[in-house]
Amino acid sequence: MEITPKNTVDTDAYVKHINDKQKTEITSDKAVNQGAKADKVDISDAAKEIQEVRKQLDNTPDVRTEKVEQLKNQIEKGTYEIKSEEIAEKMLKESLFNDLF
Repeated sequence: MEITPKNTVDTDAYVKHINDKQKTEITSDKAVNQGAKADKVDISDAAKEIQEVRKQLDNTPDVRTEKVEQLKNQIEKGTYEIKSEEIAEKMLKESLFNDLF
């Protein structure tokens, strides 16, 4: 029976572990490189249209400044009229629409 001193390190096991790790990294690098050559992305015409519409929406302002200015002027002059029947009708339509879907 052979007894190894406490301060010695099993270098063979360490070297084997490092070599195994390097082999795994090389194999995974090869797989990644081979996969990169084979990968290809084709964007459909519909997807291209969606991208274009999205760009246009991003460039469209959220607030209609002309409409806001018009309403501000009417309110300041006291000429803005609230049409309660139209508001109630739109509220009911929206409520019924939401109930259907």
